[in-house]
Amino acid sequence: MNFSGPAVFAGSNVTPEDLFKDLIPDANTTVTVFYSSRCSSCVRVLPGLENLSDRYPEIKVRYYDLYNSTENLTLLYEFGAQYHMHYVSYPILFTGDTVVLSGMAPITENSESVFEALDKGLIPDIEYEKRWIEEDKYENSTDLRSDIPAGIILVASAGLIDGINPCAFAVLVFLIISLLSSGHGKKVLFSGLFYTLAVFVFYFFAGLGIMNFVRFTGYSYIFSLFAGIVAITAGLINILDSLKKDTRASLSIPASSKGIIGKFINKATLPSSFLLGIIVGMFELPCTGGIYLAIISLLSSEMTFTEGVPYLLLYNLFFVMPLLMITFAVGFGLSPKFVDSARLRYRNKIRFAMGIALILIGIFVVWWQI
Repeated sequence: MNFSGPAVFAGSNVTPEDLFKDLIPDANTTVTVFYSSRCSSCVRVLPGLENLSDRYPEIKVRYYDLYNSTENLTLLYEFGAQYHMHYVSYPILFTGDTVVLSGMAPITENSESVFEALDKGLIPDIEYEKRWIEEDKYENSTDLRSDIPAGIILVASAGLIDGINPCAFAVLVFLIISLLSSGHGKKVLFSGLFYTLAVFVFYFFAGLGIMNFVRFTGYSYIFSLFAGIVAITAGLINILDSLKKDTRASLSIPASSKGIIGKFINKATLPSSFLLGIIVGMFELPCTGGIYLAIISLLSSEMTFTEGVPYLLLYNLFFVMPLLMITFAVGFGLSPKFVDSARLRYRNKIRFAMGIALILIGIFVVWWQI
């Protein structure tokens, strides 16, 4: 079966509201499914529904793909209003007078019994349908969209953990030391802010590009597994590095790029500080972006692109927060040499902590997709 929404809007004056009114007479005796072809949970749910549809050929099933379709999205909201839902997400199944299965787990666990009841004529019946209204049964299931506070905490925490990395710290400290040694005390704060802004801009737009690419290709499930494995691998490498006597990190800015970075540090101007942040972001993302990839994979698989953008902004705000704290601390009198010595003293502990965090996030992402 080709899971694509019915092309009922193209080239016509039919509105979603008109279509919904047409569907009302038999909506409670048929199955209406809303999904997105760019949603990994949806992709895993649809084959099971197709199998049930083959087993119960007398039951009419309508599929509506929400990807790039404002009409189908409006239709979804119409169904949500009819079924008295305060919040609608996908994948979601409507049938009967009150039956709503929202999310992968509810659909997977209950769709067979719903089809069987429809086939036997037990639906629609409000009293009979109460068996599928189990309050709070899925309340503790993790959903970044339906549980907004949990999503905010997860994304913000991941960004802050990712931001505590020695690479960007080291470059910022060297930049500040260079500025102070050159007599540019007044420019320390602004140069640090320009550097931090550039890191934020690069990481944010890189995240947008990756998220858009994943949605365009439709490989969110594969990308999520890949990102989870990358995060776990990076975590193990960080832990091993923290246990070695050798202070060099396996995941760090390549030595070949340090000459380029040094030239921009020595210039000590506001434009060079901004370009320095962009360059550091370019070299840093491939070797230390395990957490970022993991979070992007979650956003790509569980949200629309528009829904994911605010979370991406939140992640990157917390990602640059440590850099902002160092910049303001030095700008208001803290010795950059003290910051650098603290960075060197605790870098193995930081690597170990980041390694643990990477492994936990990687396991969470892989578990989410399995």
